[in-house]
Amino acid sequence: MKSPATRLREAPKGKAATQERILVAATELFMERGYEKTTVSDVAERGGVSRATVFWHFSDKGGLFREAFFRLLAPFRESLEQDFHELAPVERLQTQLAMAGQFAQDHRKEIAAFVRWALESPEFRDAMITTLLDLNQRFAGVLTQTVADLAPPGGDPKQLAMGLMLAFDANLLLSIFEGEHDRSTEHDLAIQALAKLISERSKS
Repeated sequence: MKSPATRLREAPKGKAATQERILVAATELFMERGYEKTTVSDVAERGGVSRATVFWHFSDKGGLFREAFFRLLAPFRESLEQDFHELAPVERLQTQLAMAGQFAQDHRKEIAAFVRWALESPEFRDAMITTLLDLNQRFAGVLTQTVADLAPPGGDPKQLAMGLMLAFDANLLLSIFEGEHDRSTEHDLAIQALAKLISERSKS
């Protein structure tokens, strides 16, 4: 049986496979050299395609950069669309937090680089920040629905979910700036402890 992550990202074929190869090459080069020092020719060579093929799939380097960013976030976006209602509320909350934490851990360097470039580049800033905030709000909405099934008497599901979101966001930002002193695993355990506290209070 396929895992949720495997079901989310089936191997692309045909045109989609070519686009994926180009986007992987572009992301690697943006990470290695930065946006300004990466050329379309570099991307074409790394991806094993012609410059014309790159331009046929993506209008220009800016469009390629934006698509690479959206591709990076696709697994997380798709995870928010999964229906975990067959799980008990406690397990559902643990699964949702674990998937978000795993995504952040697997793509921390890429996220840090893209966020940094977005903040430094007026050309990309608005679109990328809007995308990140939209995903943040969608994740908060998913958590709120789950916490609503767990909230203790008198507890506000939205406030409790926002508390978890603040902890998750802080963990992601800290992991970006901590570098070699990364304590994200410790922070992940703290988030899980907070989720466990909410679950235990719901039983009292």
